[in-house]
Amino acid sequence: MFNIQNEFDPLRHVILGTGLGMKPDPDLQLQAGLPKTSAIYSQPDPVVTEHEFTGVLQTAQQLNIKVEQPRLVDSPLITDQTCPRDIGFVIDSLYFRANSRYPSRNTEHLGINHLLAGFDKENQIDMPRDVFLEGGDVVLAPGQVFIGLGARSSREGIDWLAGVLQERGIDREVVVVPHDVLHLDCCWNVISPDLALWCEEATSPFMNLAGQEVAVNFQTLSVNRNEQAALATNVLVVGPQQILARDDPACVGINDILEDHFGFTVHRLTFDCVPAIGGSFRCATLPLRRG
Repeated sequence: MFNIQNEFDPLRHVILGTGLGMKPDPDLQLQAGLPKTSAIYSQPDPVVTEHEFTGVLQTAQQLNIKVEQPRLVDSPLITDQTCPRDIGFVIDSLYFRANSRYPSRNTEHLGINHLLAGFDKENQIDMPRDVFLEGGDVVLAPGQVFIGLGARSSREGIDWLAGVLQERGIDREVVVVPHDVLHLDCCWNVISPDLALWCEEATSPFMNLAGQEVAVNFQTLSVNRNEQAALATNVLVVGPQQILARDDPACVGINDILEDHFGFTVHRLTFDCVPAIGGSFRCATLPLRRG
């Protein structure tokens, strides 16, 4: 069954993106919708991209994580299938098929639906077509779900998700986080029960559904704009005190602090192609089961 309670329990089963099938030209609709903080990009080399994904796959397998990858979708709408987190996410025992503003993202569901076929259909929920919410804007913590409000996710999507959680008896405080980056996990990520990575400059005050300000009850490791642009927050926690992070000069400071001051094991991997188009380890993975 699906089981994601937070972002840091041991990762057991995950969908990993792929560099195969990447088109040479980027999706112009996606580029037009980028926030001002995101650089306009060109598509990376698919061979190099797949080589980097192979490094992630091998590391995950060494950690005894079950890894599956999308089936290639033959569609002119799709430019790449590198970031399955955009199109789906799990909260507790529920899988949500995300709805994007962009046809290319929604068509990608065809590549992973077969990987979900063995799970209970009653726990798979399709998002309505008139609301928008992507998985990169959903970050879990004990008793809470942080939901980003920005370029890819709407307030209507947040309210819809909150309603579904209530209907299904999931008792989580919904915390809305307005931000100016692509997804919430590009500036905020909860990596242990009491620690979060946070580029405070990229967010407005956290608030509840009624618009009242909510205190941040975590110790936070501050991430500056340069580190944020290198996606230093967009790490994947694979188990308690274990993280996959970029081996990149802009991420060295954060990675060193996590190791030296917080006792994390940081698996530093070369991962430059997906970050070149706006995502990193968290975007490139869709966890299905932890614990």
